[in-house]
Amino acid sequence: MLTEETQDVKEILVGVTNRLNGGSSALSKETVYLNLSGNYTLTTLELGEEFDQRNLVYGQSSNYQDTIFAKMNEEGVFVRVYSPTSRLLFETEPKDIPFKKSAQLLIEPIKMDNKEGIRGISPIYSRVTQKLIGYVQVNNQMVNYHYMSEKILWAILGIGILALIFSAVLGYLLAVNFLKPIKKITNTMNDIREDTQSTSRIELDEGNDELTHLSTVFNDMLDRMQKYIEQQKDFVEDVSHELRTPVAIMEGHLKLLNRWGKNDPEVLDESLQASLQEIERMKSLVQEMLDLSRAEQVEIHYKNERTTIKPLILQTINNFKLIYPDFVFNLDDDIRDEMYVSIYRNHLEQILVIILDNAVKYSSKRKEIHVSIAADNQNVDIAIQDFGEGMTQEDTEKIFNRFYRVDKARSRYKGGNGLGLAIARELLTGYKGTVYVESVLDHGSIFRIKLPIHRNEVKNS
Repeated sequence: MLTEETQDVKEILVGVTNRLNGGSSALSKETVYLNLSGNYTLTTLELGEEFDQRNLVYGQSSNYQDTIFAKMNEEGVFVRVYSPTSRLLFETEPKDIPFKKSAQLLIEPIKMDNKEGIRGISPIYSRVTQKLIGYVQVNNQMVNYHYMSEKILWAILGIGILALIFSAVLGYLLAVNFLKPIKKITNTMNDIREDTQSTSRIELDEGNDELTHLSTVFNDMLDRMQKYIEQQKDFVEDVSHELRTPVAIMEGHLKLLNRWGKNDPEVLDESLQASLQEIERMKSLVQEMLDLSRAEQVEIHYKNERTTIKPLILQTINNFKLIYPDFVFNLDDDIRDEMYVSIYRNHLEQILVIILDNAVKYSSKRKEIHVSIAADNQNVDIAIQDFGEGMTQEDTEKIFNRFYRVDKARSRYKGGNGLGLAIARELLTGYKGTVYVESVLDHGSIFRIKLPIHRNEVKNS
């Protein structure tokens, strides 16, 4: 736009000069007013000479003449004509504007009413005598330029304010969205601080960002802590419950001896034997409870262990053959010798011993145990079948609970505390394995164990 304003000033200077340079004497008011009345038509050749661009086409000279007069009358444009002696001869609008002489066409920036403007000065030489006959001066306040500049400035300012408001709203929404999961975490922490038994958890949103991952890990940690707390609580309750009976028995015998039994050798011997038997039961119970407590933490202490399964099963079966020579143990295996499963060797042996020992205890008629091993791409399956007493459907659903016994009197007589299968299940759960039982009353049971193949085995298969 600044270039257009400058070009307008130049066109006015050239147009006025060509209208006034036809005389031979110095300009006068009459001559100037006469020639600027609009009766003179500027030719295309004359315009081209003034602009030093002869190849331009300007169209009809009358149109150009109308354009010059229109530009002279635009707002903020002041045209003045001076005599060679700097006397003002003509002005389009009265205004206090200083005059400056110039020997050639000159266009320069100036200040007008504290704003940027343009001043153009051109000497007028007679086409007849080639002598200086006057000056023309054009001052342009660039009203359109300043108007458009202000509009653009206000537009930029408005857009900037809108952008600022939009950014603030967007930032607020993002902050609220970002702080929302943090607030959930804080609320959950406060709930747990107020109630250590609280089951409050962080509500997870859909997403895969760091806060979602943090919330997931935090929930997992709380679940694990809750699990350990419940296990400890159950441990104390179970031990208290199971120790009550042997302690009561011992207390009864000791009171009996304290009253009068100590003087009777037969009563004394019976009480001592009963007390020693209950002490052995308590020792066994405490050891099994410790084993159960350790079984609940295998995923922490033994998570990277592996065991070759076939040699261990063969060794365990051979051990039982030596201990129970009157039993028949059959093995059906369909796996290679060097197959590894993800479990600590001693724990797998403990599981096998628990299940085989139960199979032997409850097989009083048909003394035969079948063991089979098979594998797929992910897991090894072990089945241990006996042909003993079996159990009902209700018992199969509860057999892995702590201290559960199908026949409490018979189990106590055979030395069972009802913890063996609970230990086996906890161990297998810690290694991402499973165990369940299929049983028919008076026909026997099948315990099925599933263990994951070690990951290196899976990759190589």
